[in-house]
Amino acid sequence: MDKKIGILNFQYSEHNYGAVLQAAALEFELKEQGYDAEHINYIPKRNATLKSWLKKLLIKSKIFRANSGGTLLGKQVFEKFRNDFITRSKKVENESEFYQLSKEYKSVVVGSDQVWRPKMVSDLAIYFLKYLPDHVQRISYAASFGAAKWELSKSDPLTLMAREQAKKFKAISCRESSGVKICNETFNVSATHVLDPLLLVSDKFIEKLISLSQPSENKVVYYKLGTDEKFLQELTSLEKIYNAKPRNIYTRENNEKMYEEVPQWVRNIYDSEVVITDSFHCICLGLRFNKTVVYYPNPERGQARLDDLFNMLEVRQLKHSYNGLHSYILEKDSSETFNEKTLTMKKQSRMFISRSLNH
Repeated sequence: MDKKIGILNFQYSEHNYGAVLQAAALEFELKEQGYDAEHINYIPKRNATLKSWLKKLLIKSKIFRANSGGTLLGKQVFEKFRNDFITRSKKVENESEFYQLSKEYKSVVVGSDQVWRPKMVSDLAIYFLKYLPDHVQRISYAASFGAAKWELSKSDPLTLMAREQAKKFKAISCRESSGVKICNETFNVSATHVLDPLLLVSDKFIEKLISLSQPSENKVVYYKLGTDEKFLQELTSLEKIYNAKPRNIYTRENNEKMYEEVPQWVRNIYDSEVVITDSFHCICLGLRFNKTVVYYPNPERGQARLDDLFNMLEVRQLKHSYNGLHSYILEKDSSETFNEKTLTMKKQSRMFISRSLNH
């Protein structure tokens, strides 16, 4: 433990609660185990668009107010969380800067989240640690492919690159059992099945979040990444079922991106009774907090990761349909079984971290 551990994931997000929370949770877990860990502050370059260019112009001209909604408020909210919960290196934007910075680490841990899903990243080679110096140990923690199968052909250049780089890893773990299978069959490397950091991290992390928030009186909350008229109509049906008006904890009704601070977002779930969502990490928190979870499948965002989570923790899906829209009420086999399964996976996950970083 004489040198720092670098962590690489999507901690830079300006809109995704799950992305920043899993990053903070993994860093918290590593530090609790005694490691000197920090996130590599890699920020992918985004393609400039007319919309983003116009917004910058309006901000400079003071026509667009920074606190009126939109991405600037999201940027402020998530940056505040990072300042409070995530230790970061200096900013790096390209492979040369990444290589130079990485020289100071003993190991680099990539994960969690869909860091190994080609459609989710602009430079897959970064997340397969291609630009890491040879003396630095390569480890993945709960890396996810987001799908049940590798989404590229065997002859695709990215597949060949990933296979070559995967063989350089000292240890690989995946968040889904399907990811373990992809590693075995597509990359010819072994992998371990581990928990997402939000299910792994100790209660101390959750308690710290809760301490920075205010109590919420909302019995039913919803965090839906994509809404339409059918869904809004179903909310009326769910309001009658649960005798409480669902509260949106993502955006305002006019769809402005008005984000609440991250600890408060967690508190909204923690204090609720029913959580309605299509988000992986919102489901993780709902299950962890023993809430009734109403889940809406969204295959485009990675159905395999949820199917695997439900199978691993023995969570049943009870189908509910309204006006042609299908949802599922998640039901644990029993709280005892869920806790036992989670505890077993926690032990396996922590053992993977210890064996990977201590030798």
